[in-house]
Amino acid sequence: MFTLPQEDVDIVEEAGGKVYRRHEYRRVKGKAVRAERFILWLMTGADDLNPQEAKSSDTEPMELEWDYDSAFSGGKRKQNMKLAPSIPALERQLQNDYNRPDREWRTLSSGHDGSFAQDVIPWSYRVTGVKDFRIISLSPLFGQPAESSLNDYFTIDEFRPRQIISYRRKALLWGYSDKDKVTSIRQWLSMEPMAPPAVMFRLKSRPEELPIKTKLVSILKTTEGKVLRDTLEVELK
Repeated sequence: MFTLPQEDVDIVEEAGGKVYRRHEYRRVKGKAVRAERFILWLMTGADDLNPQEAKSSDTEPMELEWDYDSAFSGGKRKQNMKLAPSIPALERQLQNDYNRPDREWRTLSSGHDGSFAQDVIPWSYRVTGVKDFRIISLSPLFGQPAESSLNDYFTIDEFRPRQIISYRRKALLWGYSDKDKVTSIRQWLSMEPMAPPAVMFRLKSRPEELPIKTKLVSILKTTEGKVLRDTLEVELK
């Protein structure tokens, strides 16, 4: 597991005499970011996931996700790494949720416009359950002492893929077919989820301590009792 800071950027483009507006997430490196634009991006993976290599590169997080998960279909990783056994019934659920009849043309995320659904096989999912998750700051934030849980001050901005799986039932709980969003960390944890391949968190409001340079630590405890931690540094303005 590792995290990176991102910025939600508005993009304005003109084509055919029309103006189009969209947003995309871009990696923050060596600059301050407005608090309301800050995105804490978190990615999970197997033991071969190399956080240091990813953090030292200039690769955008979305590309890291795509490259990592698409590599599972390659012979090299299948030969050199013991993957968890597949769960065919679950995989059918995930694919059917994504490929439901009312959407013939789908994209895995905003960064992969134009992908056909069949391009995302084998489907990306994790088999490790999340027992607990916290985000803390090593500096006081939102009037809270350093190292206090800041879960109530963050909202879930996006899951990639847009699906939540039960680690107890090994079944889909929420996905592309659902209109309602899951934005509360508390609600997400109450669903006893498997770890998401990638998830992004956004601050609910601007902290009173701005401007501030701090380290945010994400702590994930698995259902097997393993505690994963990763730290990012960000300057908020």
